[in-house]
Amino acid sequence: MRRTRFRTGITLLVVAALAPLASLTATAGPTAVPAKPFVQGTTTVAAYDYDNAIHERIEVDVPKLDGDANGITDRITVDVIRPGEAAQAGVDVPVIIQASPYYAQDNKAYFDGNGVRQVFGSWLDNYFVPRGYAVAFVDMPGTFRSTGCSDVGADLEVRGTKAVIDWLNNRVPGYNADGSSARADWSTGKAGMIGVSWNGTIANSVASTGVRGLETIVPIAAISSWYDYTRSFGVPFYDEYMGFLHDYVSNDASPRCVELTNEIEQDSDTRTGSYSNWWDPRNYNLDARNVHSSVYVVHGLGDENVKTRHFGEWWDQLARYNVPRKIFLHQGVHLDGFSFRDEWVNKLHPWFDYWLQGLQNGVMQTPQATVQREDGTFYDEPRWPAVGARQTTLKLSNASGANTGGLSIATASTDPVSFTGTDDPSQDSVVLDPTTARPDRAVFLSDELEKAVRITGTGKVSVRAKVNKVAAGIKARLVDYGTANRYTNVTNVPDTSVCWGDGNQADTGCYADTQINTAVSDTSVVVRTLADVGHYKSLYSKESLQSGTWYDLSFELNADDVVFAAGHRLGLVLTVEPDNPSIPFTGATVTLDPARSSLTLPLTGYTAALQTAEVPQSRIPSTQLAQPEPEKDPVELMRQMVEASR
Repeated sequence: MRRTRFRTGITLLVVAALAPLASLTATAGPTAVPAKPFVQGTTTVAAYDYDNAIHERIEVDVPKLDGDANGITDRITVDVIRPGEAAQAGVDVPVIIQASPYYAQDNKAYFDGNGVRQVFGSWLDNYFVPRGYAVAFVDMPGTFRSTGCSDVGADLEVRGTKAVIDWLNNRVPGYNADGSSARADWSTGKAGMIGVSWNGTIANSVASTGVRGLETIVPIAAISSWYDYTRSFGVPFYDEYMGFLHDYVSNDASPRCVELTNEIEQDSDTRTGSYSNWWDPRNYNLDARNVHSSVYVVHGLGDENVKTRHFGEWWDQLARYNVPRKIFLHQGVHLDGFSFRDEWVNKLHPWFDYWLQGLQNGVMQTPQATVQREDGTFYDEPRWPAVGARQTTLKLSNASGANTGGLSIATASTDPVSFTGTDDPSQDSVVLDPTTARPDRAVFLSDELEKAVRITGTGKVSVRAKVNKVAAGIKARLVDYGTANRYTNVTNVPDTSVCWGDGNQADTGCYADTQINTAVSDTSVVVRTLADVGHYKSLYSKESLQSGTWYDLSFELNADDVVFAAGHRLGLVLTVEPDNPSIPFTGATVTLDPARSSLTLPLTGYTAALQTAEVPQSRIPSTQLAQPEPEKDPVELMRQMVEASR
């Protein structure tokens, strides 16, 4: 597989003035400032030859941390690639960091006898090093060549990765492969972090420490709370998932790291699914007030691995503390923004130029949000959620003898509805043919929309229900009845026969092509969110349910941005689900009180058709889903995380 190259002659991806700033040229005298040939106007350009880049491996001390309990201070391994011509000219450069627990699984990277990375699967170094940046690839603590232990998102990982930024600012020592001292005297001290999946998650976590020198982060498909990654409102997604995650990335280099796998699983308390203070260090939303860097959030609206809840909660907290931010939402699944190539690079390049190079390119005066619509078109918008969005409560109604309930702003009915689940989780096919009577679901439909309505942000489901068993989960599916041509799957497909060439037809971007699959259907499940009725009081405790007792349960939906077109209907489908994969479930019947239940959505657009909801007089055709079922195998989810991070 050929190495990705971004040569000096690449056509600029960002339009910029061509005349270099006079202040950036060399001047005479003892205070002369070295020239920066990579700056033209307010844009960096490919001025340095990547073939002359300096490659070095550094080991960074993590002060006062011995996570693997071997009596030796933990050390983090860092591969640095920086422009050789800049070093020769005495030009200091900022650093783009991609930290990862996956490099041991990266079969696109090869190392020489000193362990220095020679070939890179990432496009970052090939693109940004010629433009006056250094790029650093960091083995997270307890993974691959770094010592210490990983701990799935908590203090050991965060402190270890943070130390790299401290080293760039001469606050902690670093060492060359021969043991000699290594100082980052070639660095401006400004650093940015970027990454997909776990690689983006560590960017969120390090930013939440408020470390000085971290100027910006670009978390892509990133986790903001490990509790929310492994559970949904008290319902664990998989049995022993936290232990599985730790075991997968740990280098098991010390007995202490091996022991941690079992400890992490036990402390995560899969048996109850409850939240505890143990999760706090892994919940970065709690520390958003400490974020001093800017944040560029990137997420796929179809991501069922790191669900959209993660960017939604993180974004809300960043807004609360007025953190400088932008957001890029696409219709893909769990993948890198680079899959959209020109569209994404045109956004990222000036972002780094502004925050790391200090170029006054006006990027913060451009629209805050870029959103890809269902037809694949990208739109820039002033802010996100969209201007004019209002939290609108839709009430539920269920006419006696009707197969389908109503969903509207009007007053709800008092007729109860019951539905039953088995010991197996339901499938998305449960939403099909909504006007056909089925005992395993409750369906509520809006009237047909006269004009388009858009959901933009985070909604909420509130139910009053009673259960005939001691435990049960409820899944809420928000459904678009009438969808056609929605992007359903975007994946990176290795293909050296298809190259993304620049204006000179250089061999750029040959390591992967982007494949986009679309589907035509009448039905699309746009949001899926699961909750345990037993956690109706609090996520901190699980209660045994009493038959015949009414319980009030509210839970947020996963964030989304979706347009329901004219002629479509909004649908809410509720099902009974197992409450915990670690405990046998024999099924249960839930009885819902529609009069005290509701769906609240952040809506903009023409909502007049939602004022009332009548029982459909004829069958609504719906026989095909617009997207596949979410992946249910944790091993496959981990494969997706590794692939997306490359």
